[in-house]
Amino acid sequence: MTIEAADYVIAGGGSAGCVLAARLSEDPGCRVVLLEAGGEGDRFMANMPSGCYTMLAKPAADWMYMTEPDPSLGGRQVMWSAGKMLGGGSSINGMMYIRGSRADYDSWERDLGCDGWGWDAVQSYFRKSEDFNGAPGQSHAVGGPLGVTLPRRVHPLSRAFIAACGDAGLRKVDDYCSGDIDGAFLSFVTQRAGQRSSTARAFLSKATKRPNLTVLTGALVDKVLIDDGRATGVQFIQDGEVRTVSARREVIVSASTMQSPAILLRSGIGPADALQAQGIPVVVDAPEVGKNLQEHASVATSLLVDIPTVNTRMGPVRLALGMAGYLLARRGIMTITPVEAMAFLRSEPGLKEPDIKLQFGPLAFDPATHGPHKKPGVVIYANVAKPRSRGEIRLRSVDPRDAPVIDHRLLGAPEDVAALIKGLKQVDSIMREPSFRGHLRGRIAPADIPRNDEEWEQSIRSRAGIGYHPVGTCRMGGDAASVVDPRLSVRGVAGLRVADASVMPIMPSANTNAPAIMVGEKAADLIRADAA
Repeated sequence: MTIEAADYVIAGGGSAGCVLAARLSEDPGCRVVLLEAGGEGDRFMANMPSGCYTMLAKPAADWMYMTEPDPSLGGRQVMWSAGKMLGGGSSINGMMYIRGSRADYDSWERDLGCDGWGWDAVQSYFRKSEDFNGAPGQSHAVGGPLGVTLPRRVHPLSRAFIAACGDAGLRKVDDYCSGDIDGAFLSFVTQRAGQRSSTARAFLSKATKRPNLTVLTGALVDKVLIDDGRATGVQFIQDGEVRTVSARREVIVSASTMQSPAILLRSGIGPADALQAQGIPVVVDAPEVGKNLQEHASVATSLLVDIPTVNTRMGPVRLALGMAGYLLARRGIMTITPVEAMAFLRSEPGLKEPDIKLQFGPLAFDPATHGPHKKPGVVIYANVAKPRSRGEIRLRSVDPRDAPVIDHRLLGAPEDVAALIKGLKQVDSIMREPSFRGHLRGRIAPADIPRNDEEWEQSIRSRAGIGYHPVGTCRMGGDAASVVDPRLSVRGVAGLRVADASVMPIMPSANTNAPAIMVGEKAADLIRADAA
């Protein structure tokens, strides 16, 4: 079955895909079709901030990808959650809003040939999206679709954490959205008036009223159709039927770091030997498709404290009162976020830029039950901000219903492990600083402080999980080997782009949702400029 042709066909309705659909359909002379494998994103549990806890690890809302056994984690397999609905990760994530550092993007441009992707250029796209609810400043903007604000209620221990970081010699950063993340700060979240501001709600809800935009959910993209070196449409599966939609101008793949390379591979764009092994005709021999996979290895330190935290307010009565507060005023426990404060520090004093990212939340889980701890507790997640460890995405089969192979070494680089050991030691020191130590009442995880670096490494490898920030598998660059060029065009195929977190050549020092939204904004402008 063939659907009526569109000017632009967008394969994937995640964080960047919703932005693209909204921005490209602003031109009434263009017809846009957006294909999303999951369901609607603008719904009650997605809009309620705490609703993400009910959607994770549920197949209707979460892709629930399983990795291959990871030797760097002792052979463990790890579930990589990803939003399976319009809005993608922005509909199911922790709502952290952080852009990264000036140095991240300037390095993309200066060192990797990503012309037009330096800090000053991308900052204008961060601001374009934003509707900021806070003190005005040059780094922020109002009037955009995306709600950005502090949490409605900040726990006192989040402020105590920032004060303790100051005791330890870290700066208090006044405006971390200016490209300066060198220190500690309260975190902004993607919320508006106590509700999640996903890209499905912020960008797409109004755009779907336009007659020139068609959004198809339950539409699993198989491959891009390519004729004589040009993308001409997309083949997908909906309601068990194979369908196609043709593209008069361009196809934009925006299906995530895991799925975008898989779509390219099924389309015949990838390493020739791997394509031939699957019986896929080679359109472009592109060895780097699926390579360069990066993810934050996240290691938690959980501590018992002396005042109530979110996990001790989850009894039936309190949750019922919390739901009433949310329904009446969009306030209370249902508006919580898992992280309220962040800090960046150096594993080595002489480093030019911070290399360890900390995230603090007033919420602790019991390692035995994986549920909320019965006693008050806090958690500090530590990541290597820009990990050196790498992995790859491969096809399991040519069937798009088969999840791609995620073959990663989350802690494959010894430098990452060494940096985490030093960073976690600093976490323990920070929490014993005067501004916080009076609140401490014991340890949750690790139960005992490791005695030496060997025990630290064993603890890290046995407990590390993901940071929910995969990037890099359709790498952008100025070199001929990169998958896409700086205008996000796929090398070797006309009329085809990739626009999502997969194009990021190196992970920015940040949670990656805001950068993915920025990619969608910039991609829309590049597409319109090239069509002019």
